[in-house]
Amino acid sequence: MRKLATILICCLPGIMGLSQTSSLKGTVVDSVEKANLQNTVISILRKSDSVLVKYTRADKSGLFSVSNIKSGDYILMATHPYFGDFIDNIEIKQGEQKDLGKLYMTPKSKLLAEVILKSGSPIRIKGDTTIYTADSFRVRPGANVEELLRRLPGIQVGRNGEITAMGERVKKVLVDGEEFFGSDPGIATKNLRADAVQEVQVFDKKSDQAEFTGIDDGVKDKTINLKMKKQEGYFGKIEAGGGLKDKYDNSAMINLFKNKRKIAGYGIMSNTGQTNLDWQDAQNYGGGSTDMQVTDDGGIMFFGGGGDDSYYGGRNGIPKNWNWGLHFSDKFNNSKQSVNSGYKYSKVNAPGVTSSFSNMFLPDSSWNTKSTSNNFNSTIKHALNLTIDYKLDSNNTLKWTTRVNKNTTFTSNKYNSEYTDLQGNFINTSNRNTTNNTVSNSMNSSLIWMHKFKKLARTFSLNTDFSWSNSKNSGLLYSLENYYSNGSIAERDTTDQQNIRNNENKSITTRIVYTEPLIKDVFLELNYSLSYTNNDNNRITNQKSLNGKYENMVDSLSNDFTFNKLVNTPGVSIRWNKKKFGLTIGANTGFSNFVQKNITEDVITKYNYFNFFPRLNYNYKIKPNKNLTFNYNGSSTAPTLEQLQPIRVNTDPLNIYIGNPDLKQSFRHNFRTGYNSYNVLKEKNVYTNISFSFTENAFVNSSTISTGTNAGKRTYQTVNADGQYNFNFYSGYSLKLKGTKLWLGGGPTANFNRNIDFINGVKNITSTKNYGVRLSASQNTPDKFDFYFSPSFAWNSTRGTVNANANADYWSLDGWSQVRVVLPKKFEISTDANIQLRQKDPRFTQNNNFTKWNASVTKRFLKNDKMEIKLGIYDILDQNRGYSRNFNSYSFTETYNTTLRRFWLVTATWNISKNGQPAKGF
Repeated sequence: MRKLATILICCLPGIMGLSQTSSLKGTVVDSVEKANLQNTVISILRKSDSVLVKYTRADKSGLFSVSNIKSGDYILMATHPYFGDFIDNIEIKQGEQKDLGKLYMTPKSKLLAEVILKSGSPIRIKGDTTIYTADSFRVRPGANVEELLRRLPGIQVGRNGEITAMGERVKKVLVDGEEFFGSDPGIATKNLRADAVQEVQVFDKKSDQAEFTGIDDGVKDKTINLKMKKQEGYFGKIEAGGGLKDKYDNSAMINLFKNKRKIAGYGIMSNTGQTNLDWQDAQNYGGGSTDMQVTDDGGIMFFGGGGDDSYYGGRNGIPKNWNWGLHFSDKFNNSKQSVNSGYKYSKVNAPGVTSSFSNMFLPDSSWNTKSTSNNFNSTIKHALNLTIDYKLDSNNTLKWTTRVNKNTTFTSNKYNSEYTDLQGNFINTSNRNTTNNTVSNSMNSSLIWMHKFKKLARTFSLNTDFSWSNSKNSGLLYSLENYYSNGSIAERDTTDQQNIRNNENKSITTRIVYTEPLIKDVFLELNYSLSYTNNDNNRITNQKSLNGKYENMVDSLSNDFTFNKLVNTPGVSIRWNKKKFGLTIGANTGFSNFVQKNITEDVITKYNYFNFFPRLNYNYKIKPNKNLTFNYNGSSTAPTLEQLQPIRVNTDPLNIYIGNPDLKQSFRHNFRTGYNSYNVLKEKNVYTNISFSFTENAFVNSSTISTGTNAGKRTYQTVNADGQYNFNFYSGYSLKLKGTKLWLGGGPTANFNRNIDFINGVKNITSTKNYGVRLSASQNTPDKFDFYFSPSFAWNSTRGTVNANANADYWSLDGWSQVRVVLPKKFEISTDANIQLRQKDPRFTQNNNFTKWNASVTKRFLKNDKMEIKLGIYDILDQNRGYSRNFNSYSFTETYNTTLRRFWLVTATWNISKNGQPAKGF
């Protein structure tokens, strides 16, 4: 008896282990005939490495079962010689007896793309990620990623490199899931070769905590990830170009890959505008979009003369650019540790001339303005980024991210303006000279610890963010304003001063998140964040004394001000993760304490706010390649220190800003829904995005414009107002004509905006509307020719209640086309043109329609076209114009800027590539 007991005790763990093993079962069914499929092979593969774990066959009734499966994540694959493969991800829990129900398989004779996950398909939709197989979209040899993106349905690349995917502006471009040269997407798209890319993935990137917990926290950035082909070796290019009027364009980039290690470097020296700056910097230097834009004050602005994708044609001059950078990333210890780092240096000198003409309409008067500005801007920028990802063990991960920037800027400006009444009589004139030197430094650092418990989906994460910035600005202002009465000078105002501003911002935020599984597929998230921010702004304005030195401080223009914010934010969310849909419902409450310290006047003002931040995120997977999403979130914005500081800022004596310490924080409600569908076999794509937002206590301008003495002088400040909203609709449809290589696409767009401001005490409601349609046609015949044609038509309307004379209605056309033809003997000719037309408005001096036409001839040499010589002529018609037309609440303005006009360039390019073996010493 004792021996029997001993045997039972020894066997008990094994018996208990067997009782805890899992199994699954299901039925395989013909999706067309609804018949059960016998002899279908059912395979269970380990998800981490696709190793086969179990397999079986379905019986005569289509039933199958697999037992003794360990808990974990697997891939289920059902195969049959007459049916398309069925593939799905499954999760097996310990002791679970999983019933998959019916698995529908489609006959190959009637294969439907939307129910097959087929490897190698041109486009796949996986959850909320759209995946393009790069090799399915042919581009010319040596083409860069930007040219590849132009071929992808649903993605548009502007002439200046900005990318829109499914109607949303892309904010990040990653390489193998990691940043490439920090936050500079242009480096990746313009310099990486398309033939090195395996897949292009488009998705909404969530925060690190949201990706870890699986519960959405409302932070999303439209992102493109370039999944590179497995390479060991190096590739890159060297370009050297020169041409008429001392134009030059030289650049080089080299990429070295070995396993998971990447080293890259680039350098640029150019005076044709090829800056390869990140998109935000490109906007600052004038390389922004040439599309219609709705400004913050409700105006419609239409930019022209933006240049093509590579060449600067911006609104702030013609730059000379020196730019270089280094990148290093690697993964160690079976990818448990990784490092991603980069450094960039850039220097841009940009002289330019700006001329503008405006008509202003007030409630009881109107006048015209004309101004000219000669400006020079020189900026030197250093940027360093570092990310270290450290997986301590299977349950703990640390991630540290740091960015450091240092900018030095010098600007000078000579400005003159004239205000006249409708009869041409002077109201005022202004002549102003300014210089400014600015040194700014910043550092942003984030450390996150993520912990997984043994219980599935139970997690804990702790994230701390620290940011610091400091800016020191010193400048001189000399200005002379003449005010007229009956054609004679009635008053003269002279300003001769030194402006000094020191600003420092510090903040630290800690966020704790805990997740707990409640029932099957339902998860709870509890979170809490504590944030403290300190802003110091010291403004000193000195007048010139009799000895010629700036040493007499102007009290009314000087102030030392501090703004502190302490915010406690607890929150809760519930997440449903189902096979067909995902739903997150949650809310946070914010307890805010603001302290304003007017140190100069020894005044302290305190504010306490309570906020409620609801959010809802819903994703419905109609079919594997068809997806529907809906999102809502509420967010508050505190006023900036500059908006609060109660002093006059007179750097523009005709437009004086006054801070408003009584500002309240604003609250914005955002709604967005989207639909995306792609039919693989028919190669049809449909995408729609609709967004709507409205703001409570929005920050708007309140302006007082003198009409008597000092006529034309404007004093304004920021105030709160309700009633602002905007609506955006963007939809597209693209298809490949059957039996051809021709892609056709198009879709409608619509924008509605309602903005509020105040003019001389009168509330002004500005409504802007834009209805448009985009069309596109493209074809790519490898080694023969390709073309791309994309016109956009729009009807624009703006209405203001302050004065009907400021209203405007007009149509516009923005068309862009590109043609490339491959000739014998490795010759190639290409041409592209940008046409901008807009309806003539009698209030503008002329009709600014133009065509910017470029053309080039290229000859390729050596094996695999490693060498090429290109002769390019840019702006052949010499019509490129830095032109913008702006309608806002009470005025309309046209502006002209110095732009890069007609020139030619001869460029030699050497494409470097050596794959299959590593570079020596690497």
